[in-house]
Amino acid sequence: MYRVFALLVAGLLPLLGYPNVARADTTIDILVPAYANPCCAGGPNMWNSLVSTAATANRNYDLHAIFNPASGPGSTRDPNYLDGSGVGPLADFRNAGGITHGYVATTFGSRAIADVKADIDAYLTGHYAGFVDGIFFDEMSNDLADVVYYDELHAYVQNNQAGARTFGNPGTTFTNNPSGQTNFDDADYVNSLDTLMTFESTADEYANNYTSFQYLEDLDRLKIAHVVHTESSWDATILDIASARGSGFLYVTDDIFLNTSTDNPYDSLASYWSDFTTDVRVHNAAIPEPSSLALISGLGLFVLANRRRR
Repeated sequence: MYRVFALLVAGLLPLLGYPNVARADTTIDILVPAYANPCCAGGPNMWNSLVSTAATANRNYDLHAIFNPASGPGSTRDPNYLDGSGVGPLADFRNAGGITHGYVATTFGSRAIADVKADIDAYLTGHYAGFVDGIFFDEMSNDLADVVYYDELHAYVQNNQAGARTFGNPGTTFTNNPSGQTNFDDADYVNSLDTLMTFESTADEYANNYTSFQYLEDLDRLKIAHVVHTESSWDATILDIASARGSGFLYVTDDIFLNTSTDNPYDSLASYWSDFTTDVRVHNAAIPEPSSLALISGLGLFVLANRRRR
């Protein structure tokens, strides 16, 4: 009953003037920045847990992991992920049903595109070939003039491996157009890659300072990803918030970012990883079928119409 009420309320809020709530029918997949080497520190536990979760029989979400051997693919295969015979945590994760994405930095659109393409080659046709399902472009520029840069990278990925998903991480919902160019707009920007990570910051920022824009409304859920760090304790209501904001990919962790050059908020899984994954499954199971959503939407409009007549 609570879920039906939440869906009804979330459907009414945009009509009542709350633009940061877009929808409530979004099922959620998990996207983990798995930036811990399986060799040591928090890495073994992270990758063992990812493999175990990927193998869960009653999973109703896709489990994605971004792996980052050397701030990119490195010049050779890292045997901690995958040895010369193709054995290792990377293979174990994929064999269990996980989906992998190789990390590539783009330095906000200023990195030489030839260097970016070399990293793509290393993942898709080089030393990690056959073990990577997509590419995650970090440090994505939100300057509309750079749409052409990311369009070219997306096309390059597809030419190497048709169907590979491309992620971009601007980490914000805002776009910029300092040059005043007119070739590209917000719609071109959001469609330059398959998925944009439009939020990457603290739980406090997510709760209090999230801003949505028209170009983000009514998109397919797989167009948007959110990553929330520095969330000290698990609260399942964050799933409803992400769902209402149309994010089809989510990761939440209590790992802390102190805004230093050496800090890594993704070098271990959240201490509440089990609760997080369990509640994602519960959340997804409670999302009504499309016919039910139509009924709820109609009910919401009926309630609103009666409210206005009074």
